[in-house]
Amino acid sequence: MTVEERLEILKEIAARIKKRKEDFLRGFAEDIGVAVKIGNSEVDITVDYLETMEEELPWVEGRNPYGTVGGILPYDASTMMFARLAGSAIIGGNKVLLSFSSLTPTTRDIMVEELKDLSHLVEINTKYDNRTFGDMCCEKKLGVFFISGGRDVGELFEKRIKFFEKIIFAGPSGLPPAVVLSGADAEKAAAFVARRAFLNGGQYCTTIKRVYVRKELFDDFMHVLLDAVDKVKVGDPLDPEVDYGPIKAKRTRVLMERLLKTVKGKVLRGGKIEGEWIYPTVVLAEYIPDLESFGPFLAVKPVESDEEAVKEACDTRYGHIAYVFGDYEPFKGLFEESFGMVHYNPNFVFLPLRGPYGGKKDAGWVLERLSDGSIKKKDGAIIYCQEMTKP
Repeated sequence: MTVEERLEILKEIAARIKKRKEDFLRGFAEDIGVAVKIGNSEVDITVDYLETMEEELPWVEGRNPYGTVGGILPYDASTMMFARLAGSAIIGGNKVLLSFSSLTPTTRDIMVEELKDLSHLVEINTKYDNRTFGDMCCEKKLGVFFISGGRDVGELFEKRIKFFEKIIFAGPSGLPPAVVLSGADAEKAAAFVARRAFLNGGQYCTTIKRVYVRKELFDDFMHVLLDAVDKVKVGDPLDPEVDYGPIKAKRTRVLMERLLKTVKGKVLRGGKIEGEWIYPTVVLAEYIPDLESFGPFLAVKPVESDEEAVKEACDTRYGHIAYVFGDYEPFKGLFEESFGMVHYNPNFVFLPLRGPYGGKKDAGWVLERLSDGSIKKKDGAIIYCQEMTKP
């Protein structure tokens, strides 16, 4: 197929997803409790990304496909991750073989129904659990395989590189930090942190889980933060005014329960897990553990100096993403050495799908089997369509 034909197919997929938007919104809510307010944006971002894949042509020009790209999608942001993987693979000339999370069967079924006539290009698993699907992908010896999950998942698939030419592992994000340094606008920083910490109930790997604030900025920061947290509405995900619904993923609840038992400090808001309901939790922390977690949690720690804030933020195994406010220039090198993605004085709601994405250390890596049999490992943010093609 020509590049032009592939672009048209991606636009057609976008149109079909857009047509089924209301069904996806109900599916998100039913499967994992995503509020329609959030699901609406997820579908819009998915559609826009697929409609504009020509923007990625410079990244794949002169490169060659691997053949088949396989992957198991995470439960959060399922259509957006579908777009990132399928769009990047298809624009690079590959076929796609994907399996959705067991937590998102409704999303999967809608996608299968809409793309059944495109199975020669996009094949979606409906027969096997994801463990069996992963084993089958090893047997098929696909060109590229994408997997996300905890450290145990990464360790398992690191041993399986012999079955693939390349594995892309999107690992745990740990507790993504925000740092409020000298010169920061404390009120603007607090408004952003509140928005990013509890967006989708904290169920994106890019949502903030800990924040270090200079003491002289602390009172202004906390006043705005807690006021914003008090306005977060939790309830029926089909209610257009609700910010997030029930936390249906059991693993998310388990991880957050472990975090609440480990962090040391005073609970200012929330702090209880009542079945599937977890209200926004804010802890004034004395000690923040280096754990992987998910859910509506934020630990706030006042610090004496910029150096203390930066040191604590960067001292992590999970170098996924960091948000920095204030006079960051003296620390820019350390932040970019420590994290795959760093945003300075940010002001947005959703991260864009297009562009470099990924973490460092235990937060993610790419393994590539070279022609001489050696294995190359790298981490940091990647351009997905580039990784799904080769020179």
